[in-house]
Amino acid sequence: MFRLVAASEAIRGAIPPGLVPLFGLLTVLGSAKFLMVALSLAYWNDQSRRRELLTVVGVAFVAVSVTLALKYWFGLPRPPAAVRRVAVDPSPVGFPSGHAIAATTVYGGTLVALDRYRDPKLLVGTGALVALVGLSRVVIGVHYLGDVLAGVAVGLVMVGVVAVAVDYGPAVDRGPAVVFGLAVVCSVPAVILTTAPGDAALAAGGSVGGFVGAAWRTRAERFRSRVERVAVTVGGVAFVGVAIAVVETVEPLLVPTAAVNAALVFGIVSLPSLVGRFDGFGSSTPAD
Repeated sequence: MFRLVAASEAIRGAIPPGLVPLFGLLTVLGSAKFLMVALSLAYWNDQSRRRELLTVVGVAFVAVSVTLALKYWFGLPRPPAAVRRVAVDPSPVGFPSGHAIAATTVYGGTLVALDRYRDPKLLVGTGALVALVGLSRVVIGVHYLGDVLAGVAVGLVMVGVVAVAVDYGPAVDRGPAVVFGLAVVCSVPAVILTTAPGDAALAAGGSVGGFVGAAWRTRAERFRSRVERVAVTVGGVAFVGVAIAVVETVEPLLVPTAAVNAALVFGIVSLPSLVGRFDGFGSSTPAD
């Protein structure tokens, strides 16, 4: 009853087949890989608000562990394969929706972390984006509407965590390390309950890597030139791409996958510490 099966069937039936590929694209906006790359780019390049954005990254890893723990604790199946309208091979458990949790946490959390939630246009736009990501999961047939609504509710709790974490010692640059520490703690039940080694490795390895990186990192200097900004960003994207490829190669081995995920998130968190370390990237043309 609470999964709203009939309402989900009505939604799928109301969407013309020609629009299904569009919803297949929209669902990517709530995927872990897309959000990881998007958050990394924002964190590396927004020089004045790196602490706030890193806090969102940390809470996103809290959300990963919470999502896995809830999914495998409830153990409720996804809609049958016969109703799927795109070629996907999701995990067998479907409640709550991880995409809905991730989209709400990251997009809503970023709005709060950057103190832009008072802007009505941004608030409505963010809400619409989250709603479209959630709706896409129902339309392509991998979730029921109840899964999505529950996911949004969990995501809103995560947004609250962002709000508290951003206000925690605003003059202290170590706040994100506390959030990643919470992610490490939350990863323990996730690893115990999760039967998919790759997911468990992301939760545990990523949280540990983020904690070490946030605790170790020094205050990054501002980019001295556009060349330096481009070099750091391109190098970071290349590193993330290679690390993700390695993760996909060593899965489903738990320990190696966790180790690579730890290195991946440590690298993402630590990359801004390289700014200003290489004189060859200095220039008389400052970065914006």
